[in-house]
Amino acid sequence: MQRVNWRSPRVRYYVVAAVALVLLVGLWLAARRVSRPNFMPGAGRWGHFQVVGFYQNTPVSGQGPTSLASYRAHSRQITTVSPLWFSVAPNGSLSDNGADPSLVRLAHADHRLVVPLVTNAGGATQVLLRSSTRRLAAKNIVQAVRAHNLDGVDLDFELLKPWSRNDLNRFVADLAAKLKTLHKVLAVSVFPLVGLPSAVNGADDYAALAASANYLVIMAYDHHYNGSPPGPVAPYGWVQANVDQALKLAPARKLVLGIGMYGYDWIANQPTKPATTVSDVAAETLAKVHGVNPVYVADISQNTFSYTTNGVPHVVWYMGDRSAQARVALAEAKHLAGVALWQLGDEDPRFWRVMPSRP
Repeated sequence: MQRVNWRSPRVRYYVVAAVALVLLVGLWLAARRVSRPNFMPGAGRWGHFQVVGFYQNTPVSGQGPTSLASYRAHSRQITTVSPLWFSVAPNGSLSDNGADPSLVRLAHADHRLVVPLVTNAGGATQVLLRSSTRRLAAKNIVQAVRAHNLDGVDLDFELLKPWSRNDLNRFVADLAAKLKTLHKVLAVSVFPLVGLPSAVNGADDYAALAASANYLVIMAYDHHYNGSPPGPVAPYGWVQANVDQALKLAPARKLVLGIGMYGYDWIANQPTKPATTVSDVAAETLAKVHGVNPVYVADISQNTFSYTTNGVPHVVWYMGDRSAQARVALAEAKHLAGVALWQLGDEDPRFWRVMPSRP
C-alpha cells in the first residue's frame, strides 16, 4: 500500500475542496427539506395534523376577507394551501385558470406546501374514458407541477358518471406513480358516501383511490344545498356517519375531513327557489344588519337564524366557528390526517383560536 503524504500542499488542497463540497451539498439538501415539507399523513397530536386551506385568487364580492388576507393572518396554522388554478378538458388538455407565482413564493418562504386543485371542466367524464386522454391529462398535470414549482395537486373531479369508477382508479394510479417519482403529493377530493345517491358518489372508490393517493379529502358539506329546501349544510351526525363509513374503506392516515365555512340563505316561503350562498363572515354580518341573533343548534352543530326583508321571510343555515371547531375535534378524535377548509377568507376568525401554530 502506497503511503500518502498528508502534508503535501496538493493533498491538503484536495482535502479542503472535498470537505467544502460535502458541506455545500449538505446545506443544499437541508434547504430543500426546509422549503418543501412533505405532507405527513398520520394520526396523532397536532404535530401530524394537517390543515389544508382552499384558496381563491379573487373573492366573491361582499363575502368577506380575501383568501390571501386569511392566509397571511393564519399561515402558521396552515400546513398546505390549495388554490383553484387548473382544469382538465375532455380531450386531456389543461387550462391554467390563474396560477400565481407570488403565492407559491410566499407559501414556500413560510415552509408551506402548495397543492392546487385540478378540476374536470364542466364535470366532464370523457377525459377518463380513453387511455390516450388519461395519459395526456396526467402528462399535462405533471408538466404544470414542474413549471410552477408546485408540491403536488388535489384532483377534484366531480359529477363523474358512476360507470367511470375503474377509469378514475386507473387515472389516479398512473398520476400518483408519476408524481411519486418527483416526490410530489397527490390528493383526491371525494364525495361523502352516506346520504348521497350513487349518481353523485358512485365513481369514488375510496379503497382504490386511497391506495394510490397520499390522502383523500372528504367533501363533507351540502347535505342541504342551494337547490334544496332549507336545512343544515353539514349536520354533525351526517358528517360523523360519513367519517365512520370512510374509515371502513381507507386508513385514517389517508383521510382529511373537508369543512365548508359557509351556508345558504333561503327564501322561507319559496323553498324550491335557489338559495344564495353566504360565507360564515357574511352570515354573521347579515344577522347583525337585521338585528337577529344566530342560534347554535347543539345536536347538529350548525348555526341558523331567520329574518324578514321587504316583507319576504328568509332562513339561513351556516357553519360558524363552534361548528367548524367541532369538526376539527371529530377529525382528531378519529385520528384522521387533518382537515381541509373550504375556503380561506370565508371562515369566522374566531375559528382559529383553537388551531395550533406551527414553525
